Amino acid sequence: MEFSSRTIDRSLEPHRARYEREVEALVGSALKVMRRKGYAAATVADVLEEAELSTRAFYRHFHSKEELFLAVFERDSMESSRRMQKRLDALPDARARLLGWIDEVLSLGYDRARAKRTRTFANEASSLRSAYPAEFVGIHRAVYEPLIRVLEKGRADGSIPSTHPEEDARSIHAVSWTLIEAHLGGGGLPDLATARAHVLRFCLPALGIATSLDERTRSGEPANSAA
Repeated sequence: MEFSSRTIDRSLEPHRARYEREVEALVGSALKVMRRKGYAAATVADVLEEAELSTRAFYRHFHSKEELFLAVFERDSMESSRRMQKRLDALPDARARLLGWIDEVLSLGYDRARAKRTRTFANEASSLRSAYPAEFVGIHRAVYEPLIRVLEKGRADGSIPSTHPEEDARSIHAVSWTLIEAHLGGGGLPDLATARAHVLRFCLPALGIATSLDERTRSGEPANSAA
């Protein structure tokens, strides 16, 4: 590192913790305001009142309302990805983790408490997606990136033999998310078990996994017991 860069870092160090607290307060407050009023009606002033911070503090970190709410979506996506990875790491093998990923993602739309949050984010994302298309590619990728690692492991150990991890993870995510959107909109498949069976019916043959795994899931056996 150049001397000038070290000097800048040294001068910023005393303020770093305060700045991190400010960003956390702004992002957390933006989420609360969005839940109450929606993205379109939310204002920077609303967020600052909720966070009890000044306009100067806001513009120290964000150039616009849009940047702040993009940070809300990015943080939620990263936190969801970390929770997903923690859950998958606790499962015994690649096939169990595949089912665990499907169940976890579908629960975003089929678990009543989680569906409310998912609906809020889905409804408000459209306004930002057109302004920040590249960033939203990353936000969506964070959801299926743990699945890529599951499929890579399954290909390596032979338990998921026919997978192309990157493409297959995107496809499984797309099928799952289509079911979630339909359910949140009041239609689609009626419950998590039916939605899971539908995803597996499409995905297991493509991944080269014996259909017996699909039958065990349809019969109501817990997904995380699958070998």
